[in-house]
Amino acid sequence: MPARTVAWLGCLSVQAIACAAWAAFPTLEAAPLARVGWFAVIGFGMLGMMFLFPDVAGKSARRRLIAAAILLRVILWAAPVSDDVNRYLWEGRLVRDGGNPYAAPASDPRWENRRDAQWQAMNHRDIPTIYPPGIQWILAGATAVTSDLRIAKILALAGDLATLLLLLRLLKDHAAPLRWAGLYAFNPVVLIAFAAEGHFDSLMNAALLAALLAAARHQSTAWIWLGVAIQIKLVCLVLVPLFVTRRLLHRAWMLPLVLILPSVPFLTGLTEPWHADRLVGKSGSFNAPLVSALSSLGESVSRPASLLIFAAILAITTLARWRGMALIDACRWVLASLLVCSPVVHFWYLTWLLPLVAIRPSFAWTTLSITLGGYFIAWWTLANAGWWGYGHAVTAAIWLPWLIAGALQHRTARSRRFSSTASTVDVVIPTLNAGPALMNLVARLRTEPDLLGKIVIADGGSTDHSIDPTTQRITSPPGRGNQIAAGIAATEAPWILIAHADSIPRPGWHRDLQLAIDRHPQAALFVFGQRFDRSGTGTLLIEALNELRVVFGGVAFGDQTMVVRRTALQASGGFPAQPLMEDVEVSLRLARQGRIVYLGKEWTVSARKWRSGFTARTWLVIRLVAVYQLARILRGPAYAATVSGRMYRTYYP
Repeated sequence: MPARTVAWLGCLSVQAIACAAWAAFPTLEAAPLARVGWFAVIGFGMLGMMFLFPDVAGKSARRRLIAAAILLRVILWAAPVSDDVNRYLWEGRLVRDGGNPYAAPASDPRWENRRDAQWQAMNHRDIPTIYPPGIQWILAGATAVTSDLRIAKILALAGDLATLLLLLRLLKDHAAPLRWAGLYAFNPVVLIAFAAEGHFDSLMNAALLAALLAAARHQSTAWIWLGVAIQIKLVCLVLVPLFVTRRLLHRAWMLPLVLILPSVPFLTGLTEPWHADRLVGKSGSFNAPLVSALSSLGESVSRPASLLIFAAILAITTLARWRGMALIDACRWVLASLLVCSPVVHFWYLTWLLPLVAIRPSFAWTTLSITLGGYFIAWWTLANAGWWGYGHAVTAAIWLPWLIAGALQHRTARSRRFSSTASTVDVVIPTLNAGPALMNLVARLRTEPDLLGKIVIADGGSTDHSIDPTTQRITSPPGRGNQIAAGIAATEAPWILIAHADSIPRPGWHRDLQLAIDRHPQAALFVFGQRFDRSGTGTLLIEALNELRVVFGGVAFGDQTMVVRRTALQASGGFPAQPLMEDVEVSLRLARQGRIVYLGKEWTVSARKWRSGFTARTWLVIRLVAVYQLARILRGPAYAATVSGRMYRTYYP
C-alpha cells in the first residue's frame, strides 16, 4: 500500500478515535478541558486528511471523501445533542399543533399546558424565538415523524451531507482540488456542530451553496435558494445585495415570495425574531473578537463601533461585487466580517463560512477551526465559577492565532483581474547536465501541444550535450534564477511554464491549466504541485509541507512546477536573476500582483537528492528559506539577493 494512503488512513484513525472519545462523554458539560484537547486532535487530523490525501482523482476521490466523512459522523451519533435542540423540537411541535411560536416566549403562561421535559430543558425560555418561519415548518414536519431528540441530528446530517456534495461540485467548477473539501468534511467545528450536537445551520449552508451554484449559471432559482437559506437562518439576509446583478435582477421578485408565503400563518408575531435577536445581542458578549478588543471603551462604544465597521465592510464589498468581484469571494468577506463583528459568536457559527473557505483555503480560518475548541472552557467556568462564558484572555487565546495566521497569509496579497487570456504557454527549463531526464520531459511536453508554444532550454554550462536539437537553447551563468531569467527573456507567450528538467508532467496538464486560467482571472501564478518518484515517509513529509506552504503561505518552490502570468511578472519587476531562492522571491513578488493558485495536479520529480542525509538536508532548506525571508524583511529584496549568492555556495558546495 502506498505510503500516502497509509498516512491518510492513519490520520482517519486518529480522527475516529477522537470522535469516539467525544461521543463517549455522557453530557454536554462533561470534561470540558478534555473536549478542548480532543477538538484540537480532530483539527490536526483534518490537516493530515487534506494534505496527505491519496493520489486519486475524480469519482475515486469523491468516494473516499464521502465514505470517510460518513464514518466519522456515524461514530459521533452517540454524542449528546445541544440543549438548543429542545427548543427546536418544542417549537416544531407547537407549530405542528397550530400554535404560533412568535406570539409569546416559551415562558408565557399561555403555553403552560405545554411545559414538558423538552420545555424544562430549553434555554432562554423568556426570550422569543429567533428562528424564521421556514425552519419552523421544517421542524414541524420532523416532529410529525418523531419528537425524539435524534431527529435533529438526522436533519443536521442531511443538510451537512448535502453541503458536502454541493461543495464537491463547486470545487470542480473552480478547478480546485477535490481534497480541499476535507477542510469542511473533517473539520472539528462541522463534525461537532452537526454530527454531535445537531444544529440545523447545515440546512442553511446547503441552501446557500445551491444559490451560489445557480447564480454561477445565471439561473433564476438562485433567488429561491437564497430565500430558503434566509428562511432557515436570518443571517443570510446580509447577502441579498450581493446577488443583485444585471443577469439575476429581472427575477428578484422570486425572493419576496419565498420570504412571505411561509410567513403568512405567523403574521401576528413576526416582529418577535427581530426583537429576540436584539435581546440576545444585548445579553452579553461571548467569544466576540472585535467587541472584546474594543472592550476597554465600554459596551456603549464597542458594540455600535462593531456594527458600524460591519456596515462599512458590507457596503464596500457590495460595491466591489457590483464592479465584478466574484460572488463567492463577496459572500465570504461578508460572512467573515459578520462573525468578527458580532457580539456573540457560538462555535457552530463558523460553519456558515467553512464551505466557502474550502473553495480557497485560508490559513486564518483553518487555524480558528482548531483554536475554537477553547469555546468549551465555558462549561468549565460554569461548573467552577457558576457563570457561563469566559473572559477576554480566553477569547484572545482563541482569536489571536487567527489574526496572526491571517496576517501571514495576506501580508502581500492583492486581488485584481487581468485582461490577458491564455493563447499559448512557453516553457522554460533550467538545466545543468540533466541527461536523459531532460529529453524525456521535452518529449512528454510535445505529446500535448494544445497550448504549447516554444520550449527554451536555459543551460547553465552542461557538458553532457543532452540538449534536444528541436528546442531553443540559451546559455547563462549557473544558478536556476539566472538561467530562468535568461530563458524568460527569450519567450513571448502570455504565460511561462517553469519546469525542472527531472519533471514528469501529469497527463492532461494542458487541459488542467486551460481550465484554471479560465476560472481564475485574478491569478498571477499557478502551481501544479509536486510528487516524488519514490514514495517514503521522508518524501511524503516534504510533499505535505511544500503543499501546505504554498496553499497557506503563497510561497512555491521551483520543483512544484510554476506557471507565471507575463503581465504580472513584468509589473512585479521581472523574474529575479539570482542563483538561489528565486522561487521564493518570485512568489513574494507575484503575490503583490494577484493570487497564487495551487492546482493540485502534481507533476512527478526525482527524489534522488533526498535519498541520503535527509534530516540534514531538510534542516538546511528550512534554515535557508527562513534566513532569506528574514533578510528580505529586515533589509529588502536587494540585500536578500546578495545573501542568496552565499546560500548558493552553501547549497551547492
